Amino acid sequence: MCQSIASSLSWARRSGPFLSLTALAFLLIYFSLMFHPLLGDIGFWQANALLAGALLRVSSIPHRYRWPGVILGVMAAYAYWYDGWDVALLNTLVNLSGVWLAWFLLHRVWPLDTMRTPRAITHVLLAGLAASACTALAGLIGYQTSTPLPLDMPLRPIIGIFFQQWLGYSAILPVCLLPTSPGRSLIDRRRSLARILHQLLAGSRQWPLLVLLGSILLAALLGGPGTAAFPVPALLICAYAYQQKTCAWLTLAASIALMVSHTQGWALVASDIPSVWVQVSLQIGLQMMVATPLMVSSSLMARNDLVQSLNQALDHDELTGAMSRQAFMRGATEYLQQSPAAFYGNCVMMLDIDHFKRLNDNHGHAAGDSVLREFARIIQSAIRPEDLFGRLGGEEFGIVLPNTTLRDSLEIGERLRKAVEEIRLYYDSDEPLRVTVSIGTIHDSQKPHATMTQLLALADQVMYQAKHEGRNRVLSLSAGQLRDLNPAPLT
Repeated sequence: MCQSIASSLSWARRSGPFLSLTALAFLLIYFSLMFHPLLGDIGFWQANALLAGALLRVSSIPHRYRWPGVILGVMAAYAYWYDGWDVALLNTLVNLSGVWLAWFLLHRVWPLDTMRTPRAITHVLLAGLAASACTALAGLIGYQTSTPLPLDMPLRPIIGIFFQQWLGYSAILPVCLLPTSPGRSLIDRRRSLARILHQLLAGSRQWPLLVLLGSILLAALLGGPGTAAFPVPALLICAYAYQQKTCAWLTLAASIALMVSHTQGWALVASDIPSVWVQVSLQIGLQMMVATPLMVSSSLMARNDLVQSLNQALDHDELTGAMSRQAFMRGATEYLQQSPAAFYGNCVMMLDIDHFKRLNDNHGHAAGDSVLREFARIIQSAIRPEDLFGRLGGEEFGIVLPNTTLRDSLEIGERLRKAVEEIRLYYDSDEPLRVTVSIGTIHDSQKPHATMTQLLALADQVMYQAKHEGRNRVLSLSAGQLRDLNPAPLT
């Protein structure tokens, strides 16, 4: 009995990923066929793009289960819909040829680490272009073999299949691939959707959405082949106003809205133009409408990432990862001037690695750099996230402990001293490099009217007093002793 249950559970674990992907493929094809009459006249096929996006995003299903499950699900959906396995096999081969090519290009040739660059969006559009051409060619060969087409319309099927596939890939794949981080929980997805809705409906950010809705309404009222261009300015405004994923969703929604308006006859087109070219014209216009805001949004994201990385480089020391002197002083001053003031006040520490010059002379600057990196890592792992830690020069560092009493700061300083004392670095011999630190501490309640520069200068003098008393210690002076010190700014 137990063996039977265990074998059943083992079979369920092995077959679960396969069955889930089969069911997903079946549902995608089935519902795409169900809604195709609504969008089919304009030429929009979403199933292949959704399958490619699902295969690119799924990471929990082993590779050996992915394609067999997709093939079986797609064939079952076509067989159920068309009541025949011969038609199902033909449609499966035609559609999955393009899906496989899109997956191969974006998984193997152009792996997407991020979607926040114009190059990534270009790769997605080109992958969709190649996949659409593959599907159209496979469709032309397959359908010509099974049902020969009249010789006077050799281009109509391939043109229609190609553009409806490419429009589907261009509009849907960016939505599927943004963000690219897999494995998000259902709660995370709900929070992401809530953030998108809040971004659209909050305060002054409503007006780009209203402009977009107005442009779609105007396109439905006026009609004509040029209606695909109406939402482009509004989508460009949305690209500047909203995040990239929000822009991708709005672009998809706008393209579907225009397709529905043409399908339902709300936006009329000239009747004397052959229908196949009206469809192609609208598809090309929608393709441009989809691509333009996505490229602009990705360019903005790339620029924001560059600015953020430059700010990170300016605000943090390259060697140790600690805050730069300028960033540290700026943040420390903000802590001191915050309103209301911290209930327990703020503590300022100056830390200096003992005998650092001797270490550099004996073991070289490379060993000194290793000591600085390890020292900064130990300190950063021992303080709170809200504490400020910066490199002020050479082997000298500063810490600001907001909302901390003087007594607590001494306990924190002692914990930091012990953590540094336990550092062991093996560099050029079997004997480890040992590191100690001298720490000077001052509380802003001891000098109520001092600026942050003066407090740091006093902490620096207290730290040097700790060195004179033997190093490897934490020192704090009384208010009377501090009065004898000159709070001159640090040089």
